[in-house]
Amino acid sequence: MSDEHHGQHDQGEDGEDRIRLSPAVLPLLAPDVSASVFSAVVNLLTELRTDPFPPLAQPVPRRPGWYSTPLARDIGLCEYYVGDTEPGQDGPNSYVARIVISADWPDI
Repeated sequence: MSDEHHGQHDQGEDGEDRIRLSPAVLPLLAPDVSASVFSAVVNLLTELRTDPFPPLAQPVPRRPGWYSTPLARDIGLCEYYVGDTEPGQDGPNSYVARIVISADWPDI
């Protein structure tokens, strides 16, 4: 895969990606992660880029701005924060704090 186009489509107007990932989430994007888990995480990031409030997202009680949403195929659950910044051309900033993969998912 070429790095030639790296970052062109994942950056906002100011050159920074509007979706930030916690260091705890990065291992789920590693090459040795199962294809099912990797695709579910990428699907979530795509959903968040399209709409910071996917259809199944629920607010986290007593934590303003925080939401949780299930991953595709019920592989796990994600908790993320949506910033109160003005939505720009790309939308509001988000911080993906944690993704928990279900213990009974067979191919982690």
